[in-house]
Amino acid sequence: MKNLGIVIGTAFLLVVLVCNSVYAQRDEESVNVRFSLSEVALIDIEHTGSGTIEFELLPSAETGSSPVIKQTNNQEFWINYSSALGRFSQHRSIVAQVTGGSLPSGLDLYIRANDYTGIGGGKTGASAGRVMIGNDPRPIVTGIGSGFTGDGIGNGHRLNFEIDISQMEKITANESHDFTILYTLTDN
Repeated sequence: MKNLGIVIGTAFLLVVLVCNSVYAQRDEESVNVRFSLSEVALIDIEHTGSGTIEFELLPSAETGSSPVIKQTNNQEFWINYSSALGRFSQHRSIVAQVTGGSLPSGLDLYIRANDYTGIGGGKTGASAGRVMIGNDPRPIVTGIGSGFTGDGIGNGHRLNFEIDISQMEKITANESHDFTILYTLTDN
């Protein structure tokens, strides 16, 4: 009988302990978090050297042949950008145009933005290929989403410049022309 009392007492003690843990009190708190990101559209041109591209029209080595256009300085130009699209924007483009001067008569200027390379992330744009540039803005990089290229030489899109003779009869010797190329990161 004595053993039966110990077993009943032990069982009662276990039931009390289990019931206390089942009815334990629980306390919770919460914190509201809000995040906002402003729309971002930043563009920069990075370059080696002076930042001025120089071309020279040279006579051909063969009589009767077209003159040769040569870039006289070897520099690198890179477009860097950061883009965070707004709610209603699908994508952005970079357009280029001639401002602050004019192209020499009889010559055409072309820009090719190479495909993206660098340490950036997100949705970077694609080259529009070889694009003739004039006074009106023309896209050279398209399909930019929310992303960034990385900063400096070697990041973004390297730019290549070419000049072609379109109308030889309009070219005048000993003429010098200076002009500026304006780049704009724009919503489409």
